[in-house]
Amino acid sequence: MNFRPIVREDVKSLQRLFMESLSDLIRREQFEDADLLEEEVARLNTTIQDSFDDESVHVYVVERQGVIVGTAATLPPNEIITAHLDVEPNAVEVGCVYVAPSAQRQGVGTFLLHHVMAELVSTGQTTFYLDAGFPTSQAYWERLLGAPALTIEYYWGPGAPHKIWRKTTRPG
Repeated sequence: MNFRPIVREDVKSLQRLFMESLSDLIRREQFEDADLLEEEVARLNTTIQDSFDDESVHVYVVERQGVIVGTAATLPPNEIITAHLDVEPNAVEVGCVYVAPSAQRQGVGTFLLHHVMAELVSTGQTTFYLDAGFPTSQAYWERLLGAPALTIEYYWGPGAPHKIWRKTTRPG
């Protein structure tokens, strides 16, 4: 697998990855919000464009055999995070983490997170935040990162919390 920053030629492949991953996630989660897919893809496309224009936004991809199978971004913490936690100055969020359904459960997400953390360390970043609203995403991050720093009960409705992790890039 190859980890690298995106280039403009990746945009169409990333849009396909977002549609495929989100459609699969929404189907598995049995969400019935008709606008969710469109809104989330639009938000992700904005993040991609921001990465070309804003030096505080970085989008990365994982390629396997020349095909993009995963993506993640580092960016300023989102409004959910900043509204519920005291965020350190200059801290970043690791977000927009998606792995193609055909590449899930093959170590792509772990590979992606490991390399994103290495990027953060190389730039002197010591803390990052990550949040998740989808139950399967929350379960995945709990396995990988441990208990969240904050669970916001009922954020999305009864029995539908939002979880936020605060992690350091270095042990200790």
